[in-house]
Amino acid sequence: MKIGIFPGSFNPVHIGHLALANYIAEFNDFDEIWFLITPQNPTKGKNDLMEKELRLSLLEKAIGDYPKFKACTIEWEMPQPTYTVNTLQKLRIMHPEDTFELIIGSDNWETFHRWKDYQTILKNFKTIIYPRLGTGKVIYNHPNVKVLRNAPKIEISSSSIRRAFKTGKDVRFYMPTGTYEEIIANNCFEVEVPEPQQPETTDEKPAEVEVNNNSAEILSE
Repeated sequence: MKIGIFPGSFNPVHIGHLALANYIAEFNDFDEIWFLITPQNPTKGKNDLMEKELRLSLLEKAIGDYPKFKACTIEWEMPQPTYTVNTLQKLRIMHPEDTFELIIGSDNWETFHRWKDYQTILKNFKTIIYPRLGTGKVIYNHPNVKVLRNAPKIEISSSSIRRAFKTGKDVRFYMPTGTYEEIIANNCFEVEVPEPQQPETTDEKPAEVEVNNNSAEILSE
């Protein structure tokens, strides 16, 4: 089988992940897309990272019965931190009859040269790049790299969803049905109460202002 490996923390999974993977599966001749749930991104901290079991549960519910999607947790049992090159090599050993291709965004491609053993990845595995708004033109010169220029650009990110939760926003339609409610039930991202601003102090005597009650104007927020 031809399998696309779509790595991410999926913290949380959202409709952008699913629409993109759906496009890649159906319009680029992949038999399956495996959502590779990373226990922790080596380039990021653990702040706001939901428990991996909850991320897996939400992803599996989002996938439902679509036969071309699969959640992959191979990195959970690997030495931490995990690196993509090690994961791809292990998948090839475990499934020698299958072909694996890496799926990353153009934002990740811009820093791909800093990935561990990135040249080994390019030599041994095809890399599929999907465009992201806010990144420059994808420049590449390698036979194993392919750019999906017509892939859907749904600019929803897990980080923007987490920020929305923290400010009390209801963004349930950014995610698959039921995901919002489960995140609320598990109290994953608490609403942050802004610290009250201290009034400015001054040694100057305040100016006297005459108030005309008949002309006072009230503005609704």
